[in-house]
Parts: sequence; structure tokens; C-alpha cells
Amino acid sequence: MRRTLLEAGKTEFANYGYDGARLERIAAKAGCAKRMLYYYFGNKKDVYLAVIEQCYTDIRQSEEQLNLDALPPLQALHTLAQKSFEYHENNQEFSRLVLQENFQGGAMLSQISSTEQLRKAALEPVERILQRGVAQGLFLETVTAVDVHYLISAMSSFRIDHAATWRSLLQVDLTGETLRARHLQMLLDQLTGLVCMPRA
Repeated sequence: MRRTLLEAGKTEFANYGYDGARLERIAAKAGCAKRMLYYYFGNKKDVYLAVIEQCYTDIRQSEEQLNLDALPPLQALHTLAQKSFEYHENNQEFSRLVLQENFQGGAMLSQISSTEQLRKAALEPVERILQRGVAQGLFLETVTAVDVHYLISAMSSFRIDHAATWRSLLQVDLTGETLRARHLQMLLDQLTGLVCMPRA
């Protein structure tokens, strides 16, 4: 029931933001009484914080399943990038929640208890990959995990966050299959160019 309520809350907060969300709709979507929200979480703020924390936990857990430390460094980065690209595409409510939180200046996100744990889960696997790549003479020493995370996040989320306006104004379907394949390849190529030692 707790997970069902979190999923319903994710939809509600992604669609209406924190101020517009209603606990009654979350409970109705989950098929339970509103009091169950108070039982599992507490007030509206507590529900929102639990939803945000679960969303970030989910994307990090999906990356942990990739077993990146067992892959060659560049393959590991490409695998991570493709996973992020596909995750944003298949979990568009997550992307909208991130936008909503940015509208609020990240005020709520800073209040969840696992901020440091989530930060490490996002950056430390990339740091290990980069260290292996440098040790093998493949990667530039100047590239940081933040650089890599920024590039992957930017190219994975932009096409989802801006799909509607690009379709309406530019008549370009960012999520169509042709551009999807092209932009995924662009991401992988940009990542390779960012981290790899230049060829002699």
C-alpha cells in the first residue's frame, strides 16, 4: 500500500505541483481512504518528501543493476548514459517532478534525510569508472564525475522536458524514433569526446 500511495503521489505532484496537489486525489488513485496517507506518511509535506526521495532512489537503484564496475570504462559510461536516456523517456513523471522542485528552488529536496546518500549514489560510480579509465591511459585526468553527470542528465532530460514546445513551435518531434536514435548516438559520441584521451 505504501508503494501504491507513492506511485499515486508521484503522478499527482508531477501533474499539479506541490501547491496544486490534493491528498484526496492521491488516496482515490491508490484506492484507499485518505487516512491511510496520514498513517504511512503524515501530512502533505511528508507525502511529497517521501515521493521525491523514492523517485531519486529508484533511478539510482536502476543504475546499480548495471554492474558498471565489471565493464570496461568507456562501455560502462555508455551503458550508464543509455540507461539514463531510457529512464527519463520511460519515467516522464520523474522528469516533471525534478522541474517542479527546481521551480521551488530545491527547498524541499534539501529536507529529505538521504540527500548525502543519493549524492554519493549518483557520483561515486562515475568517479570509479573515470579512475579506472585514467589508470588504463584511456581517459583525461581533468574530467570529473560532475562533468559526466551533467552531460548525461542534460541530454537525457531536455528532449523529454521540452518535447511539447518543440513539437508545437518548431514542428520537431524530439521523442520520435528517428531523432531518438540520433540523439542517443549524439550523447554517446559527446561522452566519448569528453572523457577520452585525444588520438595521436
